[in-house]
Amino acid sequence: MGTDRTSPGDDGSEGVRWFRVGAVLGLAGGVFGLLLPISVNLIAFYTAVGFLTVNATLIGLTSIFVLLGAILLAVSFTFYRFGFGALRKFDRWFLTASILCNIGSVGLLLILLGAALALVSSPSLVQCIQGAPSSALTCVQTIQPLTAYSVVLGFWLAWVGGLGIVVGLVLGGRRHREMRLVAGGATYAVLLLVLIDPFVAVLFPIGGWQYPLLTVPVLAVVAPALVLVGSHRTLGG
Repeated sequence: MGTDRTSPGDDGSEGVRWFRVGAVLGLAGGVFGLLLPISVNLIAFYTAVGFLTVNATLIGLTSIFVLLGAILLAVSFTFYRFGFGALRKFDRWFLTASILCNIGSVGLLLILLGAALALVSSPSLVQCIQGAPSSALTCVQTIQPLTAYSVVLGFWLAWVGGLGIVVGLVLGGRRHREMRLVAGGATYAVLLLVLIDPFVAVLFPIGGWQYPLLTVPVLAVVAPALVLVGSHRTLGG
């Protein structure tokens, strides 16, 4: 399956160094792009708490978090791709991981576009968020079709990019015999599975979509944290 065109002393540490940078940026991106927006909106969702209501300010705040998170995650995808590129001499599947990461970067750029459009149209989106989740996407498509289509397409392309990170990290962890890298890749895989549920539930209404969503902020932090620790240990830091 793999190819081994290594030179003497080439142990693949360059790729792991890129993993470490990608993990730091991925951790920051997960906090801003997933943990903060979901946490804020869950407080608003459970109105019994009484702290926040869905309004233009909340939409704008969420959009800013998503913008920052998408930027950080896009850069994180780039550094992961650098790592996979440095390791593809050991296994051709690293090239596949790199290509998938490139696709994911395009998706994150589309999400950036959608978040930017949401910032300038916050008041018109409030009625959609306040309505039933099952009709939210249809409402957004009516008011801001470009925002809706950009986010939908961006989500799935970014999801494909996430698969590239899973493949690359698992391969890297196996090569360096560092189970924390493998665990980081596996956690990213679980995150991808969880993200499908609420997104698909918007298109095909089913009950209980919000419960798996509660795990997303944790997974978004744990996955890159495992990669960061695994990379540090692999490099002997």
